[in-house]
Formats: sequence, C-alpha cells, structure tokens
Amino acid sequence: MQLSSLLGHAAELVRIIRKSPQPGDAIASEYFRSKKYIGASDRRFISGLVFHTLRTLSLSEAVQQHYALEDVVQGAHMLLEQPDQIDQAWLASLPVHVRICTQDWLLASTQLRWPDHAWRVWDAMTSAAPLVLRVNLRRASRDAVLKKLIDEGLNATPGQLSPAAILIHQRVNLLQHPLYLNGIVEVQDEGSQLIGYACAPLEHDVVLDACAGAGGKTLHIADLQNDHGRVTAHDIEWNRLKEIPKRAERAGLRSIKLETSKQRDQRGLTQADIVLVDAPCSGLGTVRRLPTVKWRITPDTLARHARKQLQVLEQYAGLVVPGGILVYATCSIMPEENERVVEQFLLAHPEFVPDPLAPCFARHGITISGVLGDQATLQVDPYHHNTDGLFMARMRKTA
Repeated sequence: MQLSSLLGHAAELVRIIRKSPQPGDAIASEYFRSKKYIGASDRRFISGLVFHTLRTLSLSEAVQQHYALEDVVQGAHMLLEQPDQIDQAWLASLPVHVRICTQDWLLASTQLRWPDHAWRVWDAMTSAAPLVLRVNLRRASRDAVLKKLIDEGLNATPGQLSPAAILIHQRVNLLQHPLYLNGIVEVQDEGSQLIGYACAPLEHDVVLDACAGAGGKTLHIADLQNDHGRVTAHDIEWNRLKEIPKRAERAGLRSIKLETSKQRDQRGLTQADIVLVDAPCSGLGTVRRLPTVKWRITPDTLARHARKQLQVLEQYAGLVVPGGILVYATCSIMPEENERVVEQFLLAHPEFVPDPLAPCFARHGITISGVLGDQATLQVDPYHHNTDGLFMARMRKTA
C-alpha cells in the first residue's frame, strides 16, 4: 500500500477513535476486521502511527498547523519519520505541556510530586509501552521461560523490579503461544505485579480482591500463595469477572472464588486477612496504552474519581480483620487520586496505620530505589521505573 493510502487509513481511524468513548485498541481491532484487504505489515504501520498520533496529539497538532499539513496524522508522521526537518527553535518556543503532550493542568498537578521531573514522566508516556509477561513461578522459573523466548528469536529481557516479569521489546502476539495457553505466563505490567508483592500474602491468608476486574492481581496473589489460600475476586458485575475462571483454569489455580456485590449482599460480609482495593480511577498511568484518557479528563472528572475512591476504600476497609492489611491501589499518577485519598482515609480512620512496603518487597528479593524505612506508599511510572503509572499504599488495622 502506498504511503498516501496508509496515512489516509490512519487519519480515518484516528478520527473514529477520537469521536468514540470506546477504548482505542478495541476500535482499531474492529476497524481492521472490517478491512480485510489491509495486510499484516500495513496493519502494523497504521496501528503504530495511529497510537503515536494519539499519544503525541498536542504536539502533532502544532506541527500540522505550523507546516500547513492536511491532517494531524501527517504531523505525527513528520515527528516520527522526519524530525530533522522540524524547526528546533520553533519547537522549543512551544509551551512545555504541548511539547510533552499533556494538558497544562495535569502537568501542574504532577509537579506537586515531581517538581523537577514531572515533564519527564509525561514525555516518557509518549512512547509505546512494552509487552510485559508475568511468569507463574509455581509452574516455571523466569530464567527457563526467558531462555525459551530468546531461543525462539524474541527480544526479551528480565524485568528490573518484579522477579516474575519479562519484557518483550517487539510487536508480537503471544496469546496463541504455548506458554500462554498452558498457563505458564500472563500478560501483566511490571508495576501491576508489584501490587501483588505489596499485599505480601502468607500461604493460608484469606484475601479479598475487592475490585478484581479481569483478575490479573487475583491470579498473581493466588500464585504467591502457592494456591493454598482463599482468594475472593469481587466486583460489582459478573461481566467484569467472567474471564477469571478461564484464566484460573489455565494457570492451574483452584483457590479463587468469584463474588459479585449482589452475592455479597445476600451472603453477608466476610472478613479477610488482606483486602486489596484496586479502585476505579482515571487511568492516567496507562496513557502509553490508552492515550485518549489524557485528552478527555477534566478537573471535575478527576475530583469525582477521588471522591468515589475514598468511598470505595471506606466501604471495604471494614472487612479487614484486626491486625490485617488494607492495600489501596490505582493505575494513576495523579496525587488527587493517590496520596490525597490515603491521607483523607487515615485521618478519618485512626484504627489504620501505614505499614512499611520495604519488608514486603524484600521477602521476594525486590529492591526499589526510594522505598526505604517505614515508607508505606509507592508511585511507579514509565520515566523512573519503565512501568505503567501505578500507585500503592499499604495500611495495617491495629484494632
């Protein structure tokens, strides 16, 4: 397919995604299914350019306007393929938030946490995220899986934080690979894997994953317990949980049970040694994968998320047994959703106290720069840790 046709298809797909509330990757998959004449290599080119455009939208639009290009996709293509033709003095004159491809108020908020590095975090989010696997360590060692992938010609490296993580540095679909089909690996970002280690479950603990969704963290916790504990994957609707039974069977896990809010209301409340509240959030830590999030979010929307997160945290905190653990997590980099929520919760609930993360990580040989002493919260991000943006806080119930 000629370049003009490739750019035309990419521009059409960008317009569709920007008009739809649905996730961009789902829209792209449907788009390509409807256009079977587009070959595999052309699909990769179009998809790569589309998501590069969405990740760099403000800068691509500035380039489009400055050089009088027909479409924002052409601006993105120029950034990607012809950066030497862009006037660097003009580029440097643009507002910082335009150059790093975010909204100005989002940059200002994250500067409260990273006064000197916030722009670097947002800039890191303009790159594509790697494919990250989590090895089910009950069933195989990471070294063995890594060797197999490398022997097959894949550009794979071990994760630097999680002892179960493997990063794949090329575009490849592993969902039909025997390692995935046989439950040896799961697809899970390395930062997300750290949340399981922050929970630090003992083998026979009762664990409630209160907002389990598709169950990635549920599966990891069960694996950390060697399938000897009791893990309840809970969410408000069955549709959010429906993939877990297949994933658990594939991984050979039998300690997981599912529960919806309606079922919990009917059965009554069951307390747990560990309650994980991976709260619904803005998703602003995942914009390498879902870039439209950062363009659609507003201050009011963010404030609504924070209010809801505090409500959800308080709703499930009562299920922690005395001496038990409450872990709060989001896939966001925004202080409003993270530190501020935890601060408000602890002020209102003196029966909970911060619980150090370092000993939990040390049990698994994990050392993370900056996680020292009694620190009970951790924010990871693509600039400092090469992960998605995820936050976690560990708290202990004293009475």
